[in-house]
Amino acid sequence: MKVVFVEFLNVFNDQHGIYSLSATLKENGIDVDYIKRMNPGRSLSRIIKNPPDVILYSSFTSSIQSIMDFDKKVKEILPDIKSVVGGHGVTFEPTAVSGSTIDAVCIGEGELVLPEFLLNGFQPIYNIFLNGMEPSTQYAPLVNPDELPFPDRDIIYNKDSLLRDLPSKQFFSGRGCPYRCTYCFNHQFNDMFKENGPIIRKKSVDYLLEEIRIIKGKYPLINVHFNDDTFIINKKWFFEFCERFPKLGLTYSCNVRANLVNEEIAEALRASNCLNVTWSIESGNDHHLQKTLKRAMTKKHILNASAYLHKHEIPFRTANLIGLPGETFDEMQETVEINIKAKPSLALANIFIPYPGVELTRYSIEKGFFNKENKLPRNYFTRSPLNFTKDEQKVIIKTFHLFPVFVKFPFLFYRKIYFNLLYALPKIILYLVYEFFYTLGFARWYAIKTSLRLKIRMAIRYALYY
Repeated sequence: MKVVFVEFLNVFNDQHGIYSLSATLKENGIDVDYIKRMNPGRSLSRIIKNPPDVILYSSFTSSIQSIMDFDKKVKEILPDIKSVVGGHGVTFEPTAVSGSTIDAVCIGEGELVLPEFLLNGFQPIYNIFLNGMEPSTQYAPLVNPDELPFPDRDIIYNKDSLLRDLPSKQFFSGRGCPYRCTYCFNHQFNDMFKENGPIIRKKSVDYLLEEIRIIKGKYPLINVHFNDDTFIINKKWFFEFCERFPKLGLTYSCNVRANLVNEEIAEALRASNCLNVTWSIESGNDHHLQKTLKRAMTKKHILNASAYLHKHEIPFRTANLIGLPGETFDEMQETVEINIKAKPSLALANIFIPYPGVELTRYSIEKGFFNKENKLPRNYFTRSPLNFTKDEQKVIIKTFHLFPVFVKFPFLFYRKIYFNLLYALPKIILYLVYEFFYTLGFARWYAIKTSLRLKIRMAIRYALYY
């Protein structure tokens, strides 16, 4: 049997779901191919030229329509090809592809069920149901990462030389997040799969370091970025990692959480070759931090964490949310202010997007902030999909663009003449200012030596995607 992954997501990042599934499928004797993100016509030509038995799609909410349109074109020419879609987009909205030509839907993790489903002729199994039938409600056990084969990066790196050649590559040290932030899918995932095994599953340090060694031996690698929501969630595991990682001769970066960062954690980060960390503040307003977002942290946690990281010279980047349901202009400015106090190397804001299945989306619908029939934007920096007035929308977009500028240069925020002048600028000017700060900020953030040629290729891909 031959299957092909067709990618509709941003392949500027490592695609861990495809890596893991490809390794598992190959272990079961299935031939696996990959078509990287390109225009639909070229992707379709590739499939017609070398037809697989099954096409596999990985979805986010924003990519579902493109996947359905593409699959329809494939079936018009090659009606015997089967297709399966998985990923976040259908896990939390299983009926999103109803009425389409897609044959089956995989909910949640697929490593333990997809090979059997494919080899047994599309017979429904845990997590996977045929399109048009009732979605699965009986799920397979959550996977133990140590029991899986090492992720198969070759499947993509053989087709994507830019991703292959980047000196900083992304890894996961485990799966799962215990927190119930209302804007994130994790709380919904935890509720769905809480009876199917431990939610938090770390790879053993042995497994993780060997996985990194394999990639270091095959591809350019200077820095490892861990994509886990909270890399430091298990302190015992983290301290073992900190003792052993430096022997690889690499640096690393990771995501942390303010309420978990203390003196001991910051000191261990510094001693173990940590290049920098990222963490989410999200809001500087007490009500939104505690009630709207349920962040399980306080502003004291935020300021203490920043102090510990500064003391041990760990650069950090912060993520924030604006355009929350019911959020006022003054409340958005509170988020700017707490970032100014925290003094990150780079601070960015995202505009809240009410994705299906998350608590804050349900709240937004119930309170009239969002009409579920509204089409979601492709990204989080063009507009808010909530029912803000035209003037409120302008303020949200301008705050999004000015956020990193104000945090970097607080006098522009606190001196009213500059503040008002900046908000009066046309949107296109603010967009260009933001792009300058964003690009420069990330260039400094990922201060890893690369060739000019590689930098140009990265810039071209970024421009084509955004």
